[in-house]
Amino acid sequence: FYWQLSGVAMVVLGTWTLIHRNEFNILLDSSWFVIIVGLMIGIGGVVVLICTCGCYGTVKEHRYLLISFLIMLTLVLIVQISVGVIAFVHRAEVLIHISPLTHDMKYTTRRRMSDYGVRQDVTKAIDQMQINFKCCGEDNWSTWNTTAWKQSSNNSVPDSCCKTPSFGCGKRDHPSNIYREGCVIGLTVFFRKHLLVLGSVLLGIALIQLIGLIMTVCLLRFVKDYY
Repeated sequence: FYWQLSGVAMVVLGTWTLIHRNEFNILLDSSWFVIIVGLMIGIGGVVVLICTCGCYGTVKEHRYLLISFLIMLTLVLIVQISVGVIAFVHRAEVLIHISPLTHDMKYTTRRRMSDYGVRQDVTKAIDQMQINFKCCGEDNWSTWNTTAWKQSSNNSVPDSCCKTPSFGCGKRDHPSNIYREGCVIGLTVFFRKHLLVLGSVLLGIALIQLIGLIMTVCLLRFVKDYY
């Protein structure tokens, strides 16, 4: 039962993370993050499926089915712990190797900024990023001066850079009106928080599942002694 709940929890959390992050997908070249979340959802689904079979084996006290259940759960637990560790390792890379990661994010953000005002999905994502992270541009607000969008706009910066966004508010680039810090740091913090949550949840659930695994072994011994 606890294994099934943990499987459902992983599917729900993984799906929520993908949906929550979806608005920034177009801005970030971070396939490893998607892979970690995808594995989390996949593992959760497999756990629910295996546990359904395990419940049948428990009710019927079918020894060989319980053995198969135990082996599959052990394999899933190993994979789950590995994914949790990977999440923490990547978070450590964000903390330790901040310069290379920041450089990659700068490159990606700058590349997407060139599509601002041209592609609706990119424009929406950048606006949402600047509003959510209370930032403006790549390194700082002046990054917008070098974009194609600036050449065809009367604004100094997009309206989403304003502390109180409204139509045309981006014409004034005074510090009292717009956020002047860049968005790269905000994206980095975003990754750190999500990886910390994913890693903690995966390893925490793994501990609960380990208890369930021990209980399965005890049940298996009982069935063996009974028969």
